[in-house]
Amino acid sequence: MPHVPVLRVVPLESIRRHEEVDPLRVDRLQSRMSAEGMQVNPMVCIEAPGGELVLLDGATRTETLKRIGLTHAVVQIVEPHTVELSTWHHVVRECTPEELLAVVEESPDLQTTENYGTPSIHPHEGPSRLVTGTYGMSDNATLSALVRTYIGRWRVTRTIDPRREHVAASYPGWAAIVEFPIMTVDDVMTAAVGNDLLPAGVTRFLVPNRALRINVPLDHLRGNSVAAAQTSLNRLLEERASEGRIRRYEGPIYILDD
Repeated sequence: MPHVPVLRVVPLESIRRHEEVDPLRVDRLQSRMSAEGMQVNPMVCIEAPGGELVLLDGATRTETLKRIGLTHAVVQIVEPHTVELSTWHHVVRECTPEELLAVVEESPDLQTTENYGTPSIHPHEGPSRLVTGTYGMSDNATLSALVRTYIGRWRVTRTIDPRREHVAASYPGWAAIVEFPIMTVDDVMTAAVGNDLLPAGVTRFLVPNRALRINVPLDHLRGNSVAAAQTSLNRLLEERASEGRIRRYEGPIYILDD
């Protein structure tokens, strides 16, 4: 069989998330995954020094699989030094800047000032606002409290470029940009192991040799032990390899229905 990424069947309870999840995204994925009856893509994890599996990508999938009733699933294990991390920023739409600022300022956990730094809100017009948490809140808790004020309330689009001119060219009718601090892999590890979670949709991982479209039937996972499911997965990959169905693509690709 040709060399493939490390794919392992693991108990879902052994996976430590570093971020919150958007319940609306979980609802949508649950409907789709239940209809398809498959785990289409593996979650991506790294192993922490203490042996925990820290989830880099796939928080929505992990929570969806738990909700469906599975106890274990397929993950791709990657080495921390191979991973490239950048930060998503949020473009809040279908509201006014005043509405967004109002809900943030109404939060008992948050306050805004006209200072520089991150996290910050850049409204469509007017000065930017620095957002800080109340006394004793961790930085991650502050970020999560901020995102909770608008996630699920208004439409949110992710962008890697938080500049107003970039967003204006890409998203007509935008209300505000929420700019987050730059994260590191160590920040992610600390958040997961310490259970001080980051908000959903902030970390963006670039993983080389990413495994996609494993298409493992949920019944193979639901009806087997971890060891038996691993054996079934290995057999499935060997069959696909013998049929020439495993391919490695060079360079960036587009997934047009994820």
